[in-house]
Amino acid sequence: MTLEPVDLDAFVVRLILHPMSVRSVVDPPTPGCAGRLQPRGANLYLPAPQGPPSQPRFLPPVPHHPTVVGLTDVGQTRSRNEDSLSLLPELGIAVVADGMGGHPGGDVASRVAAETATRLLGEQLADGVGSVEDPVSHLGEAMRRSVAAAHAAIRVAGEEDPELLGMGTTITALAVDRETDHFVLGHVGDSRAYLFRDARLTQLTRDDTWVQERVEAKQLTDDQARRHPFAHLLTQCLGLEDTPVPHITHGSVEVGDTYLLCSDGLVGMLDDGTLAEILSRELGANGTSTAAAQRQPAVEALVKAANEAGGHDNITAVLVSIDPAAES
Repeated sequence: MTLEPVDLDAFVVRLILHPMSVRSVVDPPTPGCAGRLQPRGANLYLPAPQGPPSQPRFLPPVPHHPTVVGLTDVGQTRSRNEDSLSLLPELGIAVVADGMGGHPGGDVASRVAAETATRLLGEQLADGVGSVEDPVSHLGEAMRRSVAAAHAAIRVAGEEDPELLGMGTTITALAVDRETDHFVLGHVGDSRAYLFRDARLTQLTRDDTWVQERVEAKQLTDDQARRHPFAHLLTQCLGLEDTPVPHITHGSVEVGDTYLLCSDGLVGMLDDGTLAEILSRELGANGTSTAAAQRQPAVEALVKAANEAGGHDNITAVLVSIDPAAES
């Protein structure tokens, strides 16, 4: 597929319309619902650049267990919640998906993606990867297959119900292996994953958005990108005709780590500094000063703060905390 260049000055973008429609170049999109800018129902979609794969960082295994909590909220302005989350705490698996607004079935797409990816990850990782010859590759392939299956499931659902054809969603999925301390992260779209370690919050994902490409090209600053009318223009997602290429990240967990998975309804209302302040207050500077049962109030505090800041979109947050293993 050949696309014409984006003209930043004229704010002209190429659109891939409904699968049964034709391609065309149109004027700037008008706002749709659920945080996606959509021109009269078209799918805003630009191919994402493919960079080098993330390099894994591994540490010696330490006894631990993951604590997983999550919350989704409709926010203050939306009439329905098109975010979804799916958790398998016993396997350290968490998935967040944000359906594309302005489309039929954004909520269906996010639910299908979250449930499918969680189920496939659980099936593939239920026995751990400690006995696998190459656990890093095994985790990565399990994540790729799960994201691909989520995309395929959305496509099938759209084919079975023409009213849902063209629905799409983001996805951010995390799986932590308890035997090896490895984690794998899979990501498509602009839902994010962060690592909170030693009172510092680090973004682990790259937004698949038009403005992120402009930031990397030094055509926009971070602040300009955050406030840009095209801030939520996705370059890839699950569910549309083109098969997405998920970003796969590997690494090693440490006791005290907390991983935050969230939709753009959270980060659109709260900057990274505010997120870090809330996590520091609720979890402690190292993430281990509160009991596991108190992690839910931390995720509730994040959602509450986003609502108090305006709640302009659906809000979803998941915390995966790496706690010391209980002594036997």
